[in-house]
Amino acid sequence: MAKILETGEIEFSKEDLKSAWLNSPILINKDANDFRMCFICKFFMNKNNFKVGELAWVCEFIDLKHFSLEETNLIAIHPECRELRHKDDCSKIVKKIKLTEWSAIE
Repeated sequence: MAKILETGEIEFSKEDLKSAWLNSPILINKDANDFRMCFICKFFMNKNNFKVGELAWVCEFIDLKHFSLEETNLIAIHPECRELRHKDDCSKIVKKIKLTEWSAIE
């Protein structure tokens, strides 16, 4: 489980990162193990590019309004999409996006 360090930074475990990836929307025309979709910009991310590289991703909290360090509150997004976040609680948006089939333009 993620923990808050004395510096105020959040440290994520390997299980947290795996959960964030698995909680992200899948793409019907890409391998779900290697690619997922950023729920904010609707463009795909490459699992191998954690934090750096083209199509990089980071771990983010779905609901900041009711903050929780639980794995169910984690999702993968592009690092630059953090500032484009719709609102503090994105639970409904994520749920709605997951109900739709998405494909990536190659």
